[in-house]
Amino acid sequence: MPRASRTETAFPEGGFTLLEILVALAIFALVSVIAYSGLDSVASTKSALDKEIRFWRELGLIFDRMETDFLQSVPHPLRDAPEVLAPPLRGGNLGRGGGENSGFLIELIRQDENRAQVRVRYLCERGRLTLRVGAVNLFGAADGASAEWAVDTLLLQTVERCEAAFLGAANAWLAEWPGNQALARPQAIRVRLALTGRGVFERVFHMP
Repeated sequence: MPRASRTETAFPEGGFTLLEILVALAIFALVSVIAYSGLDSVASTKSALDKEIRFWRELGLIFDRMETDFLQSVPHPLRDAPEVLAPPLRGGNLGRGGGENSGFLIELIRQDENRAQVRVRYLCERGRLTLRVGAVNLFGAADGASAEWAVDTLLLQTVERCEAAFLGAANAWLAEWPGNQALARPQAIRVRLALTGRGVFERVFHMP
C-alpha cells in the first residue's frame, strides 16, 4: 500500500525584521526622551524649591537675630570717645529719597549668652545689610574705627532700599532715635527691606 505523502509547512526562521527593530528603537528613544524630560523637570523644580527655602530661612534668621538683639538691649550708654557718652539705643535713616546712599543705622548695647555686654550695630547702605558686634567701648562707630575687637558680618547684599522707624511715646513713628525723645528705648522698631527681585519685607519689633 503506498505511504501517504506529508506536506511540511515552511516557517520563517526565528528573529526580527529590520522594520520591527527600527520601530522598537524609535519607541525606546521616545520613552527615553520623556523620562529624561521628566527627571530634568523634577531636578529643576527641586533646585528652585531649595533656593526658595534657603532664602526664607536666611531672611527669617536675620529678623530673628534683630529681635533677639533688640529685646536684650540694656540701658548702657554708647561711647564714641573716651569722654563722650551717647544714648543707650540710637538709630536713624542715612539718606532721603531712596537714592543709593539711603539706608539706616541702629546701634545698641545688649547682653550676650554669657551675660556679658557687647555693642551691636546694624548698618544698611549701598545695597548691603551688615552686622557689627564688638566690645562695649567701641569708639568711632561712624567711620568703622574701633579701639577694641569687632566682628563684621554681611547679612544681605541684594538690598534696593532699606529704612528704619522708631515708635515714640506719642505712638508716632519717628525716622530718628532718640531725637527729642527722652533717653529711653522706643516702644517698637520697624525695619523695612526692599530686596532685588523679591519685593518689600517689613518687621515690627515690640520693645519690652
